[in-house]
Amino acid sequence: MKKTVSIIIPFHSEPTYTVFNVLASINNQIGIDFEKVEVVLVNDGGPELPDGVDTFKLLKNLDIIYIRLSAGHGPGPARQKGMDRASGHYFMFMDADDQFHIDEALLDFFNVANKGNYDLIAGKYVEQARDIKTGDFFYVFHENTENYSIFSKWFNRDLIKQYHIHWADDLRVFEDTYFVGLATEFSANTKRIDSIGYSWLYNSKSTGRSTGKLGVSFDDQLHTWSKGRRYFLEEVQKYKPERVADLFVAYVADIFYRQKRFTPADIGKFAEEHVHLLREFSSYWLPARAKIMQTIINYNQKGTIYDDLSNDDALKFLFQTEQYALGDQFSKQEVK
Repeated sequence: MKKTVSIIIPFHSEPTYTVFNVLASINNQIGIDFEKVEVVLVNDGGPELPDGVDTFKLLKNLDIIYIRLSAGHGPGPARQKGMDRASGHYFMFMDADDQFHIDEALLDFFNVANKGNYDLIAGKYVEQARDIKTGDFFYVFHENTENYSIFSKWFNRDLIKQYHIHWADDLRVFEDTYFVGLATEFSANTKRIDSIGYSWLYNSKSTGRSTGKLGVSFDDQLHTWSKGRRYFLEEVQKYKPERVADLFVAYVADIFYRQKRFTPADIGKFAEEHVHLLREFSSYWLPARAKIMQTIINYNQKGTIYDDLSNDDALKFLFQTEQYALGDQFSKQEVK
């Protein structure tokens, strides 16, 4: 029987029981035909499972494809390897240390998929987080409109093929922001599910968790953020060039605050990647200056994620950024 969905799960150093738990949360789903579900388990250069794929033979509902990579490549490339082997019409991604939030999570997706051939199906998810100071757990609920994480989403194979969306080999963090951002940008018909179907569980060793230590959390890897945004703009320029101007404005306004919120772990690499993006898309700078300033103001309004940060130095930032973006032109004028 043709598979409706392939659930791709990369893992590296997670204990076997952790991987078993995420698989069990799939195995225990109710109301679905498991003949239409395929699980692609990708061992990203980690220790071999005790009995290979037979380690999970008690999970009778699951059709598991097991891939073992000889070396660790990171979650993005591992997911790409899984996609290359998958046969489902839709791709879904889970982290090995997560679980479905409810037993009807897949049923909700199947009910939508059975009614139409959507490019993207997006559900809500809950994040388990931990307070750095007290150690107490708390929970953050994410809406089905967010466009930066892979959680609780089905991606149509046809969409991925049409726009050549793939996981970037050299993005070890923010890799899902790049992939999901492209899928969201190119989707012509997205269907959103109201239920909370996925639990992003706390793991102190995950690269996606803030520890409060410079260089440990992914948030301060701004050189990778800028590189990923450049890759994103390059792909959008190929297929939707009319969207690049607005997305360029959004990047510049966001990075004004982002580098305030998260001190770059490597200021040299960040400057290099930031300038690379600005130079590559410098043709958008002059027409966008006024809009960038207004967007910086808008991002600072009450209720926004940057409402606690000052924008008093915005004009200075814009002047410096213009020098970066138009550096080649300035140099040529000086020569003349």
